[in-house]
Amino acid sequence: MDRTEVALGEQVQLTLRFEDVPHASQPELPALDGFITTYDNVQTQANVDHGTRHDVIAHTFLLTPTREGMLLIPSLSLQIDKQTFSSRPITIKAVKDKIQGGSTEDFFQPGALFSNLVSGVQTVGMEDFFRLGFSIARTNLFLSEVTPLDLKLCIRTGIRYRGEKPLVAAPGFGEIKLPYPVESRELIDGKSFVVYTFRTLASPVQFGYLTLGPAQAELDVLVDSGRRFRLPTLSDPFFQSLLGNASKTKRIVVTSPYVPVRVAPLPDAGKPADFTGTVGHYALDVTANPTTLRVDEPVALTIRVVGQGNLATLTPPKFTPPKTFKSYEPVVKGRQTDEMGYTGEKVFEQTIMPLSTSVTEIPPVKFSFFDPELGRYQTLSRGPIQLTVRESAVAETTGTVSTIPAVAARRPQETPAASLVYLKPDLGAVVAASPLRYRQTWFLAGQGLPVLALVVSVFAQRRWQRLRNDIRYARLRRACANAQQHLVEVEQLLHAGQSQSAVFYAALFKTLQDYLGDRLNLSSPGITSDIIEEELRPRALPQEICQALREVFAACDTARFAPSRQDHPDRERLLKIARETVAAMEKMPF
Repeated sequence: MDRTEVALGEQVQLTLRFEDVPHASQPELPALDGFITTYDNVQTQANVDHGTRHDVIAHTFLLTPTREGMLLIPSLSLQIDKQTFSSRPITIKAVKDKIQGGSTEDFFQPGALFSNLVSGVQTVGMEDFFRLGFSIARTNLFLSEVTPLDLKLCIRTGIRYRGEKPLVAAPGFGEIKLPYPVESRELIDGKSFVVYTFRTLASPVQFGYLTLGPAQAELDVLVDSGRRFRLPTLSDPFFQSLLGNASKTKRIVVTSPYVPVRVAPLPDAGKPADFTGTVGHYALDVTANPTTLRVDEPVALTIRVVGQGNLATLTPPKFTPPKTFKSYEPVVKGRQTDEMGYTGEKVFEQTIMPLSTSVTEIPPVKFSFFDPELGRYQTLSRGPIQLTVRESAVAETTGTVSTIPAVAARRPQETPAASLVYLKPDLGAVVAASPLRYRQTWFLAGQGLPVLALVVSVFAQRRWQRLRNDIRYARLRRACANAQQHLVEVEQLLHAGQSQSAVFYAALFKTLQDYLGDRLNLSSPGITSDIIEEELRPRALPQEICQALREVFAACDTARFAPSRQDHPDRERLLKIARETVAAMEKMPF
């Protein structure tokens, strides 16, 4: 639940969150005593925790209380794929109103406190809406040590906003790059928040007492610009816009507290002579292939370093081939095993060649680094690797000279004896033999048909499962086809004459509602012209499309709520605008 106290006439949000349940389609809720239940939307996301992927499906319902008092939402049990999932019971307090003193002006301006908040006034309730903070694995670090760092931006569920990635002040640290965040929902102090987690790495470049942060996130928040008259009979968004409940954007800056970090320099005691500044925890493996060869033949020497740390700046382990080898520059390959690049491996592939048979081994490979967990230097050594080198192959030529006549005399036809078979100097006419069946093109092509059928069936099965489980994707796929079908029906109403004018406008309005709802994964019945400013313009929809939609919505609203007006718009033009708008939005990336 997004909150546990709600006023009569308001709605509270119930979210059923399924983790690692791929077939969690829209559940059917039982009748809840004291509530009117409506389905809102579904959200899907994928989280990666320590290299393990977790798929999350969240179904959201809107509950409207019908009476005062303590209302119980019992434990909900749902059966999916022969498994039963149960939720905890929740108690909701429904009150007549939420006024705690003050004048009746507060009743008509429920967003007044929030308007002061987003205007820049720092109030006690700031953390009730926005939170920003760091989560660091260790605060006592060594110079150049790499540590995981999480930056969490928490925004109260239901707040409409636009924003960019936060900016992090980290003097004394290397550049902190924030990736795309992982989105989740959490209950904090009994309130529902949307949490954006930026997982990255931090590494100090100077020692001493440093401060990590603060971080700042600038958000453009949509807030009510006027009074909101909560009259049950005028709950339609068309009347709400007439009453002045428009929204405007105000910018706020959410600032996190800083984190004190103590950074110690690397000690001089015990520092190896070949230490190059690598800090972390690593393992070393060295292999060579082949180990039996001839002079001047190549040996592939593979040096693999696996562990945790700053793999991007890791230098090759110390290896200097002696003069009895000819060596080439190593080829470096890297592979990370987590999304941040904190763990993984780095491989150095070097080609060397022995120059004489006196070579019997490849010298040891050494790698030194500082382990921050142990607080001391470590030196790993692998080798030597034994080799067997033989002399290079020398081509020997013989001194035999033979005389071959220019034209060989044809051997006369002879009757071979029973125990003799003469050599055949003349092969005769060469006849092209037909290729074997397994080498013929049609046979080879036929072998690929089962594989092609398997690939097609796999993709078809995955698409069917996605259409079944991902409601957002299913609605997006059907949006254009449904809209085109309904526009054909609207065109039939257009040709039916003026008597079907009201039905024409209602059908055209309903077609745009359903299309925008499927395209944007929103509840279709609640879509009005406000969606242009709230959803479409922030998605960079061209101005001409927004203007066309605004014109069609205005004409439909006029025909529905003021049919007696004399200025009737051109219905053919409205239908043409609707078709062009659907075609243009299909080319947009969102």
